[in-house]
Amino acid sequence: MTPEEREKALSRLPPAQRENIERQIRNFQQLPPAAQERRLDRAERLNSLPPQKQKEVRRAANQLRNLPEDRRMAINQELRHMSVMPDDERQAYMNTEEFHNRFSPDEQRIVGNLAEILPPRE
Repeated sequence: MTPEEREKALSRLPPAQRENIERQIRNFQQLPPAAQERRLDRAERLNSLPPQKQKEVRRAANQLRNLPEDRRMAINQELRHMSVMPDDERQAYMNTEEFHNRFSPDEQRIVGNLAEILPPRE
């Protein structure tokens, strides 16, 4: 989107929503190119999912943000660990006793839903 197109689209929004989106754009633009690429890849993967699955992934992301910091960090670390696994290996890993012992059932659902937008590995 060109700056002019973005300005036109943003001008139609209520002030609070516009400010929020502008802040998100600024934050995105300040990220290193590799981090921007990862975010765009996750957004594309999310948008390729069926609508119901998109809702589940978004709900999981919100639930993750609301967890205590130590649990949020543990889940993010787990997602990084799983990001290098092929999809079938991720699924098998999430069925292990080790995984079930580390995370509550709610946390397991969060990880499983967020794993949907991890990059595919072969």
